[in-house]
Amino acid sequence: MRRDPEPAVTVVCRLSPRLRVAHCGNAAWLIATRPLRLLRVQPRVVKLLEGLRVDPDVGRVVKSFPDLRWETVMSFLERLADEGLVRLVWSVPDEMLPSVSVVIPVRNRPAQLHACLAALERLDYPRERLEVLVVDDASSDDTVARAETWRNRLPLQVIRLPVPVGAAACRNHGAELARGDILAFTDSDCRPHPRWLRELVPEFVRSGVVAVGGAVLPADNESWLDRYEAVESPLTHGPEPARVQPRGAVPYLVTANLLVRRRALLEVGGFARIHPGEDVDLVWRLCERGGRILYRPAGIVLHDHRDRLWPFLRRRAAYASSEVVLVRRHPHARHRMTVPVAMLASIGCGIGAGRQRGLVILAVLPLLADVLVALQRIRRLRAPVSLGELVLAEFRGMLVACYWIGRTISRYYSWPALVAGVLFRRRGFGRWLSVLAGASLLGTASIDYIRKRPSLDPVRFLLAHLCDDLANNAGLLVGCLRSGTIRPLLVELSLYWPRLEKS
Repeated sequence: MRRDPEPAVTVVCRLSPRLRVAHCGNAAWLIATRPLRLLRVQPRVVKLLEGLRVDPDVGRVVKSFPDLRWETVMSFLERLADEGLVRLVWSVPDEMLPSVSVVIPVRNRPAQLHACLAALERLDYPRERLEVLVVDDASSDDTVARAETWRNRLPLQVIRLPVPVGAAACRNHGAELARGDILAFTDSDCRPHPRWLRELVPEFVRSGVVAVGGAVLPADNESWLDRYEAVESPLTHGPEPARVQPRGAVPYLVTANLLVRRRALLEVGGFARIHPGEDVDLVWRLCERGGRILYRPAGIVLHDHRDRLWPFLRRRAAYASSEVVLVRRHPHARHRMTVPVAMLASIGCGIGAGRQRGLVILAVLPLLADVLVALQRIRRLRAPVSLGELVLAEFRGMLVACYWIGRTISRYYSWPALVAGVLFRRRGFGRWLSVLAGASLLGTASIDYIRKRPSLDPVRFLLAHLCDDLANNAGLLVGCLRSGTIRPLLVELSLYWPRLEKS
């Protein structure tokens, strides 16, 4: 029996311009670019998507397909949303919004907490469904007194702990005392946007969603480091919505901007008492239990980033050092680098050819073979993809692979490669390592500048990017030395080769 959605809840589906629908004989295909992806679907699915292009209201469109169940349609659209091919926006009336408890840990930050509470006062969310819990981590100044002054302006509860226990324990204490169905975590040095909860809370209309997070942007734009953080901060993940998965495009969320079902958080035992990295650990544990976690950049929180160089470097190193603990707790989430076999073969042929210029063309043969294998597979599937599209996808795929190889080298091996290059500079091996490290550091920085278009001149952007990568690698190495392990440095290598479709 078909189940329609609640009449008051609506969802809008907007299709990506990268998604096109094609027919080939009796088959229907969804074809997406960047990267090239193919999905064979039933003809009625094509009609559904064509209807959504005209009218994005899913409820109205589904009613015109009596043979489609609402849950089946939503599961399919959520699958497309996970791939970035559609964007789903839920609308929930005020009377159906869940209760939310905003939890803020704080220690000795009276001025920043004042600004945070002032931002929360401007939240566009039903006041009767909102509470704010400030958990003071045994501050030694007037932080608590400043917080108490907001009792008449916010549904506020101030909880003072007798001894310092750390931010993770403060959040757990707040979660235990909270009355809301949804826990909204932010920090005392953050200022949520007025529509923060309006943008994120409706995602919980689906029971499988256990956590949602949004973008964390700089509160100021005056410092050159602030402008760098606007596009390269590890606290945010860009302008595109995505599903959060440990090895996905968005691998984690941060407590500066994190909403979690209270029941789900308590079931996994709350935050582990580690710092930094307690937010990443929580998100990964929720993922391991099968929870659906979403990144929605429209739910914005402004953050006071470190806008001086030394604090910036120390923070980046601290973030990287947490990877040691995270890899120990989640060994399956270790960094993975995917390399096309054709690329390795081309590099090998190029090196083998040496100075024989006439043999350099051998380096092209593995790439050509890769395209031919993919073309044969497409022909067997009878998918409407041209040779030109395949060649373009191959070219883009190689560029992306080169970028991520360089990114891995710059953030995991830059210091060892540079030091070894200096020590063995008189040998070809040392010079090769120096060139590899330098190309990785400068190449990825240049690509990020072109791709992300920061409001910062290229010289300072490249400088900040180099400092960022080197600080990250230094922090990771120090963390490994302290823990007596090299496991985080053992990047998992995954080789890719297009498989032939079975007859």
